[in-house]
Amino acid sequence: MEKNIKFFIITGDPGVGKTTLVKKLCTLLNSKGVKTIGFLTEEVRRNRCREGFDVVTLDGTRGRLARDQNLLQSPSKYTVGKYGVLIQEFENVALPSINNTKVLQSLVVIDEIGKMEFFSSNFKSRIKEIFAPDSKTYVLATIPLRKSDPLIESIRTNSMAKVWTVTRENRNNIHEEILGEINLSM
Repeated sequence: MEKNIKFFIITGDPGVGKTTLVKKLCTLLNSKGVKTIGFLTEEVRRNRCREGFDVVTLDGTRGRLARDQNLLQSPSKYTVGKYGVLIQEFENVALPSINNTKVLQSLVVIDEIGKMEFFSSNFKSRIKEIFAPDSKTYVLATIPLRKSDPLIESIRTNSMAKVWTVTRENRNNIHEEILGEINLSM
């Protein structure tokens, strides 16, 4: 008997196209009547220079996740590289978008579950609930390629998860395989 896949996990190097793939999957799923809820993480660029990252819900609400510390009025105490993480702004946008997981036939989209987002203890707690063994929630999420936080590793190795690694070679056609798995499971 094949295991029931509930967690569709995408990983890959930074900048390889994980968010683009998630957007494409959401468009295809929505066109087939599958409701998607949740959020995406998008780069913010000005004059081809990355200034930071925004969190954008699937219904269009946008907030700042992180900014180059040099662009912030006051530095953030939470940093990843040169970026200061804006926890309150992230929580105000991201958490409401993943709290209503009871929507019938919906797929919760979480792009991404990573170091910046995990500075939020409220977000980390919500992730634990969503990926709990008794969870009824179907999830499409992105995680870092490199081994990291134990909670992220528990998602990667969860018996109800299937993980795809996006590369430059497969990023334009891997959506078909993932879509097939989602259609079989939901």
